[in-house]
Amino acid sequence: MASDEKQPPRVSGDRIEWFTVTYRTLVLVGGAIVLLAALGWFLFLRRTPPAPPAATAVETGARFASLEGSVQVKRAGTLEWFQATQAVVLRQNDLVRTGSGAAAEIRFVDGTVFNVRPDSLITIEESSQNPVSRQQRVALSIQSGEANFQTAARDVPGSTTISTPTVRTTAERDTAGNIQVADSGETGLRIFKGQGEAETRSGQKVRLVANQGVTVDPAGTAGPTVDLPTVPLLTAPPNRADIAYEDLPGSVTLLVWNAVPGASGYRVMVDYSPTFARPLYDRQGHRPTQLEVRGLDAGSYYWKVAALDARGSEGSFSDAWRFTLAAAPTSTGPPPPLVFETAELKGNVLHVSGRTEPGATVTLNGERLEVQADGTFNEFLTFTGSAGATVVLRATTRKGGTVEDRRRVTATP
Repeated sequence: MASDEKQPPRVSGDRIEWFTVTYRTLVLVGGAIVLLAALGWFLFLRRTPPAPPAATAVETGARFASLEGSVQVKRAGTLEWFQATQAVVLRQNDLVRTGSGAAAEIRFVDGTVFNVRPDSLITIEESSQNPVSRQQRVALSIQSGEANFQTAARDVPGSTTISTPTVRTTAERDTAGNIQVADSGETGLRIFKGQGEAETRSGQKVRLVANQGVTVDPAGTAGPTVDLPTVPLLTAPPNRADIAYEDLPGSVTLLVWNAVPGASGYRVMVDYSPTFARPLYDRQGHRPTQLEVRGLDAGSYYWKVAALDARGSEGSFSDAWRFTLAAAPTSTGPPPPLVFETAELKGNVLHVSGRTEPGATVTLNGERLEVQADGTFNEFLTFTGSAGATVVLRATTRKGGTVEDRRRVTATP
């Protein structure tokens, strides 16, 4: 017979114990999650931030500083040529061409100057600046023709590169030079100031310093490096001289410069314009250190001289000097007497003496001399020429009568 005894009721202790374990586990797991999150956040904050994206070079362009004659521009990606003006901004891959007797001066933001000579074709390859480093890059190519260049000052960061069909030249800061490119691609490179490195199409590298040059043939082979003659120093007429002739059509103006050691001749250019794009005189291989120019009309003229060595290599031109010619009033009196007694050079001091009519004005190569009351003059002048140079003495009376005498300078020990 089954027992009527009842089982004691189940106490709820086991259930309470199960819930207690569950809450403890949750607390432990939650704490671990919080710790892991804190550690991850700490490590994230400590991680080095990603580097900013590299700065992109900004195109700066170039402008025409001066234009003479027919100068045209063709924009990159177009077929049409249009007339250049100083308002035009030259951009990457724009082309510039100069006609016969034309010239253009192109200036870049970094200060680089490029003087394009007549009958030339060039391409603006690059004109840019890195906004972070401030490095400025200028790159051009010359397909044919000639150009003179002057790179930016030494304190301007950046580079200038000039290319031709046969050679690529990187010119350092404050470097001046000239590049000539024949239709065949043959390139003549000359450095007058500073230095640069040329790499030919065949892979040759040539380092040039001041007054050195090299010729690269159409195949890209460089010839020997040659030393160039130094720059002649102009002496007469003085820069910005005003000269008046009574008989202007029949006048003779004497241009004088000092001799360059080792020079076998000179190239002399005279033009209305300082660009010398259409020279009135272009004498090459001229041996004396003076040149008579005749029959010039009234107006201003510019002239410059370069020395040539025995190989025909041409050095840098001198700075251009200017003189102005005018017709003098018709003389109402006879020419004065003029005696040229002395023209002796000692060091760089020229002793000039002589006599003329009292009250007359006397000039030597356009520079006025002091005339005493009795008409004599005895001057010691700083002279930039050399022994053998010709000087011109000119006397003019109050009534306009004039007379000239020319004398070669002699040296005294």
